Amino acid sequence: MKIFTGSRPIPRRSMLALASIPLIAAQRRPPRDRGTVFVTDYATPQAAANAAVGKRLVFPAGRTYTVTSLSIPANCYVEGNGTTLRFPDNSATSTTQNDEILKVNGSGVTIDGLNFDGNSKNQNASLWSQHRHCVRIEGAFANTVVKNCKMTNIIGDGVLVYTQTSAGTRIGPNNTFSADYDNRQGVSVISGTDVKVFGNTFTNCTRTGMPAPIDIEPNVSTDVLRDVEVYGNTIIGGSTPSPQITVPGIMYGGFGDAAASNIRIHDNDISGTRLTAGVVVIGINGGPFNAASYVDVYSNRIHDIGNAGRAGVSIAFWIGANVYNNTINGTQWGIYNYKGALGTSTGNIFTGVATPIVNDDPHLA
Repeated sequence: MKIFTGSRPIPRRSMLALASIPLIAAQRRPPRDRGTVFVTDYATPQAAANAAVGKRLVFPAGRTYTVTSLSIPANCYVEGNGTTLRFPDNSATSTTQNDEILKVNGSGVTIDGLNFDGNSKNQNASLWSQHRHCVRIEGAFANTVVKNCKMTNIIGDGVLVYTQTSAGTRIGPNNTFSADYDNRQGVSVISGTDVKVFGNTFTNCTRTGMPAPIDIEPNVSTDVLRDVEVYGNTIIGGSTPSPQITVPGIMYGGFGDAAASNIRIHDNDISGTRLTAGVVVIGINGGPFNAASYVDVYSNRIHDIGNAGRAGVSIAFWIGANVYNNTINGTQWGIYNYKGALGTSTGNIFTGVATPIVNDDPHLA
């Protein structure tokens, strides 16, 4: 074979070598992992998320994206790399607005290492809505994890959990939640089974009239709360003048009279003179007696919340709880039971507490 007239024939071996050059060059380029979706390869974070069903969604390090209701599909692992997702400026439109920065839209989702900025200071203060959250987990979604995330300037909740009978929600470890006494909750669990809130830090969360930095509270009697564990969290309630002194550190509320079972609140560190109590377990004033079973408050450290009118643990209104092995320092009452049922109360250590245990008009049924 001749290429040009008068040229020498090219040996077959040389022809094969020439043909292989583009293949060798191509092999030097590392291919994209088909199981990984990079946000920077797409026009928007939502376009990237849409392509990440069952895959890893990777954000670039240290970027900021302004988003609303970024929907994460099933079996997606979100690798945040410290990127920030934030609400837009002046995005509040009404006092009943219901939205979020990120929403889980399937089972098996993990959110790891994202920062969330609720951007509360750049909204119309007269249009504050308690339903504007950083992360919403609402639906029959199982096995959801939120960990290593930072949530600041929260408007509603840092994380809202409303999964009914779906199991396996994990909020923790190493999330931080902070506000300026102007959000609803850090974490709100309305329903779910096998839910754990653990190893997180809450600073200056929850405005006057809202429940607590961590609120375990069904909305209606048909909501399911079963095997809910809150442990290893640090709650720094902060200090601010009256009338801001209105919230506990952790609350289990039986207002919906749901038949919750196995609610365990333990090994948390709770402080701050703004708090009225470390932990509150509360039912419905006037009854009926709440059907919750096995509500246990134990091994918590409650300290530096002040004395007058403060309780380490409060039980109120036609509901029962076991309160044991807690360390409570400096409050007026160690355990204050008002029209509720105090079960086991052994092993508590009270230091500088005026009255360790008060049973005020207890109701056992």
